[in-house]
Amino acid sequence: MDLKQRKLTKTEWDGIEIPVNKDELDILRLIINGFSNIHLKVNKTDSIFTHLKIEYNNQIEEFLYAKFFADKIKTLIDKFNIPFIHFGQNPSLQKTKSRDISNGDYYINVATIVKLKSSDQIRLGRLDATSINNDTSIYEFILYNNLEQMLELKHSNNLKWVYYYFTLSKLMKNNIDNINKYIKEIIETFISKYENDVNLLYIVHNAHEFIEKNPNILKYSDISLYDHQKEIYTVIKSPNPKLILYIAPTGTGKTLTPLGLSERYKIIFVCAARHVGLALARSAISIGKKIAFAFGCSAAEDVRLHYFSAKSYTKDKRSGKIKKVDNTVGDKVEIIICDIRSYLSAMYYMASFNAKEEIVTYWDEPTITMDYNNHELHKVIKKNWKDNIIPNLVLSSATLPKLHELTQTISDFKEKFPEAVINNIVSHDCRKTIPLIDNNGFVVMPHYLHDNYNNILETVRHCEENMTLMRYFDLKEATDFIHYVEVNNLNKSSAKLERNIGSVDDIDMQNIKLYYLKVLKHIVPDNWTRIYNHFRINRVKRIKHNNTIDVKGNTIKKVSSFGGVDAPKPGESLCRIGSVQHTQTEQETLGSCGIYVTTKDAYTLTDGPTIFLANNLSKVAKFCIQQANIPAIVMTDINFKIEYNNRLNEKIDQLEKELEFEETKLASKLSGSTSDSSKEARQLIGKKDGKGKSKIANKIVDKTEDRKIVKIREDIMTLKSMAKHASIDDLFIPNRHAHLEKWASGLNTKGAFTSDIDDSIIVSIMLLKDVEDSWKILLLLGIGVFTQHKSIAYTEIMKKLADQQKLYLIIADSDYIYGTNYQFCHGYLSKDLELTQEKIIQALGRIGRNNIQQEYSARFRDDSQIETLFTRFASENKPEVINMNQLFNCKNVRWNGEEYVELPSDNLDATYEDDDEYENIIDDLEEDNECHNTEEVIEELEDDFDNET
Repeated sequence: MDLKQRKLTKTEWDGIEIPVNKDELDILRLIINGFSNIHLKVNKTDSIFTHLKIEYNNQIEEFLYAKFFADKIKTLIDKFNIPFIHFGQNPSLQKTKSRDISNGDYYINVATIVKLKSSDQIRLGRLDATSINNDTSIYEFILYNNLEQMLELKHSNNLKWVYYYFTLSKLMKNNIDNINKYIKEIIETFISKYENDVNLLYIVHNAHEFIEKNPNILKYSDISLYDHQKEIYTVIKSPNPKLILYIAPTGTGKTLTPLGLSERYKIIFVCAARHVGLALARSAISIGKKIAFAFGCSAAEDVRLHYFSAKSYTKDKRSGKIKKVDNTVGDKVEIIICDIRSYLSAMYYMASFNAKEEIVTYWDEPTITMDYNNHELHKVIKKNWKDNIIPNLVLSSATLPKLHELTQTISDFKEKFPEAVINNIVSHDCRKTIPLIDNNGFVVMPHYLHDNYNNILETVRHCEENMTLMRYFDLKEATDFIHYVEVNNLNKSSAKLERNIGSVDDIDMQNIKLYYLKVLKHIVPDNWTRIYNHFRINRVKRIKHNNTIDVKGNTIKKVSSFGGVDAPKPGESLCRIGSVQHTQTEQETLGSCGIYVTTKDAYTLTDGPTIFLANNLSKVAKFCIQQANIPAIVMTDINFKIEYNNRLNEKIDQLEKELEFEETKLASKLSGSTSDSSKEARQLIGKKDGKGKSKIANKIVDKTEDRKIVKIREDIMTLKSMAKHASIDDLFIPNRHAHLEKWASGLNTKGAFTSDIDDSIIVSIMLLKDVEDSWKILLLLGIGVFTQHKSIAYTEIMKKLADQQKLYLIIADSDYIYGTNYQFCHGYLSKDLELTQEKIIQALGRIGRNNIQQEYSARFRDDSQIETLFTRFASENKPEVINMNQLFNCKNVRWNGEEYVELPSDNLDATYEDDDEYENIIDDLEEDNECHNTEEVIEELEDDFDNET
């Protein structure tokens, strides 16, 4: 996570201008439109009407049914002898064409040939019936296909018919415009008639297939707001000052919620992790929101507006595009995104254009740094809280302390804003499963943790208080537990299935996991030992050891120890004619499951990139390279090329510094000259691009005829062209075809994910300085490294590759637990991580952020972390709780081990303007910000020239 409080670089500015894709844009529109209608549902699936793009009327509806479905439905009814669907008019209800309410039968009264109006005949005259019949994306055909499958299986007494019944029940709940009413009512009739034939326990037991793996339910479901978004949209509209504690699982849209809030309020979005703020900025720009930035600001004058927000600006006379923005005029800004150090500057900036009551401060992940006893940001956080004048504050985090834990913070807020309302939003939205895998490959579930039932009850209580943990309950393991307990009558009557799940409508992933906790909580205590032993004995590994090959890449073959054609005669001893080769020793088996990510276990990493969180990145990098089994001759060649390129880099770096010096000298000469050369200066400085950025530096390099500059430039280009391209055979790149053939032959490698990195990117990395050689080798394997280091260029390239899902694996240190919102399908938590419970949950939150259900896993290298995750800690043992009560407080409150006490003011109340340490940090950040300083130099040159002319 990048906690540097510095101005945006050019690369970051460019990155926020990249539009999001169409699917993301649909979600952004929903979030914004949902503010005024929290019950809004959106579904882009076409009905036959919307597919044909024709207006709805009854005649056309009958025509479309007759043309595309009448014969098919009649064939089904006749084939399976369905008694409750009739053709023709109901004789007892002469005026109806629809269902007979008295007995649930359905009468289809549609003529085989429907006459249309002349205008409708013309509109449908060119209708391509063949292409529509074959279009499986039209909703009515999706419904019909599932109906056909259901009837086929039910007719043959195959219990799997229930799968299609369940699918149809869920599909009929979706919000599709203008579904053909005849198809709709026929399906509803079948659902009603077969309801009593459905075994609900069978559906629950097979929910893994019925829900998680059901492509129809996932693909065609409505898009709607999460419950926590609905709640915050409701409570935010209160006129009173308000403190909102906003707790929801990671990956459920919390950081996009400000887009909806900005429909009514001006938003100050505060983020310690700048990457999160930049992701919000990109989404905001894509949807047309007016934003500003306050990164690395010491005063309101340092705020920078995006062009959408600019009100006062000058235009280029030639292009008509914006030339220079007046950043001091920000009354159009809807959202300002800032870092922690810049909050007060952003606050005063927004308050100068808007009433304080019309502003909301949205603090993303306020628990960042709260697990440290001391951190350089603590003083800044304390001052931000103390000097805050905004009466509407949202604290948003998946691991935010609970309402009863923040007593000091809440009382302080109420004292500052006497009429304040405290809102506690706690969500456990659970639409996907991310199973936890222990060090031996087993799925972690609460019912595996303790043989003592009292400990189980304590674990259940902890899960009920932290519902976000349900996200990490494996659905299959949960339903297996429910089924075993229910069938064997081992739970109390209050937890029986029939008393908790009344119909198919009650069955979804979230309700099943809630019911799992209830069953676990209401076991008859005397039965627990039997249940525990059953599941421990029959436990099956989710990630199995790859015993087909050893760590060196040698195929393991079983060798018979005893043999011979004839059996030994009575009294004769057995002769050993072969040797025994063990597939794996017990020592190799325990604690090493899934760890060989570059060789024999790579095939288990499916569907998308993996993140490996660790403290000692060098150790992990060395392990990955060592285990890749790259031959010595290949490694020698790679190392030679890297060393050669490093020497080139040194020469290029020297020349670039010399070139920069010559360019600056020439620019100064041009801008200060009054001779004929000033005409050249006027031409160079006067031309600007659409963003208002001077082209002077590029013009000097590209157009000048200065021999020395031209010669240096040519030398640099020559040296760069001499760079040696390092490459590696697919045999060593995880999950390439040749790699899978060697390391996972005969195993299920479906979905195995591999890297996709262009050669140009590899060349760019090879030419970077301040990047470790081992990281360059890792890139050849499709592996990137995220950590704090000197090379900003390397970091930006890795971010881009991660965002585009081009990397196979990312190794990151613990600082990136909060700072990455990329799409990871799998994750490892290393043994060397020392994490609090809250940080473990944040680490797990990096996985499964996709909008679709794929194969996910969170893999622990140290099982003690699992124990920490499922242990209920008292508030006084949580550093995040203590620090928040102390820092989010105007008073100098301290925890003395038993209670919070107020002490006289100390240096935590001192202004950080007078803090030498803070000033030194700012100086260092400004020195690091070379891109920004270069722009300032160019602007100064322009101003000097303008003044002289």
